[in-house]
Amino acid sequence: MRRDYGSSTAFFDLIFNILCCFVVLFSISFLLMSRKIDEDRKIRASAEFMITSTWPEDSDDDVDTYVEDPMGNIVFFNRREEGLMHLDRDDLGKRSDTIRTADGKVYTVKENKEIVTIRGIIPGEYVVNVHMYFDRNTAVPTPVTVKLEKLNPQVTLVTAGEVVLEKTADEKTVFRFVIDESGAVTDTSTLFKELARATPHDEGEYIYNQYGD
Repeated sequence: MRRDYGSSTAFFDLIFNILCCFVVLFSISFLLMSRKIDEDRKIRASAEFMITSTWPEDSDDDVDTYVEDPMGNIVFFNRREEGLMHLDRDDLGKRSDTIRTADGKVYTVKENKEIVTIRGIIPGEYVVNVHMYFDRNTAVPTPVTVKLEKLNPQVTLVTAGEVVLEKTADEKTVFRFVIDESGAVTDTSTLFKELARATPHDEGEYIYNQYGD
């Protein structure tokens, strides 16, 4: 007598198809969730403002950028991350233009530039200074140009300024700017505020010796 397996086979086929649909839907949901998480990370990691300092590409002078936020945090070469600010590169002048790779090749990029990014909105006043850490060509003053750009929702130049550093330890405020709670810049000024001398440095006392203290 032959057994009839037809009904049980159809039932197992139905269960298997439902399971496959469930796995496919779960995979799609997981991919969408991962994409959303990645997008959120990109939004949180993106910069809101960028401060760019440049000086003549053929200059061997070591110019440093100092930025103070409304909470008193100061970012510079020895504190590259403070609060929501980050110094992307400490440029030492012409010495930073040459790069030697692991295979021995040498590349030269003639550019003197430092960039500070602000990765979130803290309302209040920010101060942007430049400081002559080491003037290697004392006979020629060094012009330094600094610009402030708002990056979201599109790149917009907010303000820019140029100052001239005459000698080692010379420090000048290029500009100050005020951000409101919405992230808009509501005011700018050029009132001087000393940052370099007032900031503790961990790398010896060289910065203080520049002033003769």
